[in-house]
Amino acid sequence: GFAKAVVLEDNGDSYKVQKAQSNEELTVKKEDTQQINPPKFEKLEDMANLTYLNEASVLHNLRQRYYSSMIYTYSGIFCVAVNPYARLPIYTKEVINSYRGKRRTEMPPHIYTVADESYQTMIQQRENQSILITGESGAGKTENTKKGIFYEIFVCGC
Repeated sequence: GFAKAVVLEDNGDSYKVQKAQSNEELTVKKEDTQQINPPKFEKLEDMANLTYLNEASVLHNLRQRYYSSMIYTYSGIFCVAVNPYARLPIYTKEVINSYRGKRRTEMPPHIYTVADESYQTMIQQRENQSILITGESGAGKTENTKKGIFYEIFVCGC
């Protein structure tokens, strides 16, 4: 795992650091450290905008959003979903209507943004569209597929 720490000393190829949670001091190799983003990037909607795009920063951002029930996060053109293993009130008809016809930058990340973009492109360009949903077992692929299909059926009035 990763732990937030403050650099106390630069010792060439290692740092003496103090862990933020426990105030424990230890020495770590520089190659085992990663930079942290400034606080203004906390819970960022699109991780492509992180100043430091590294494994620790991505995991931290996803974790903080997840703890705030924000299970969808963009990473460039991709929408990342973290399965909450719980029912959230983010799939109602009111929520569908709030995403309908909106640009990606106008609303928080959501499967409905992806579904709406696909639907609008299909209508405007008169071309078939597809949405790729991938992940490990239990990641929420089936649920997100159902939510995306429900969105498109609701929007088209079928």
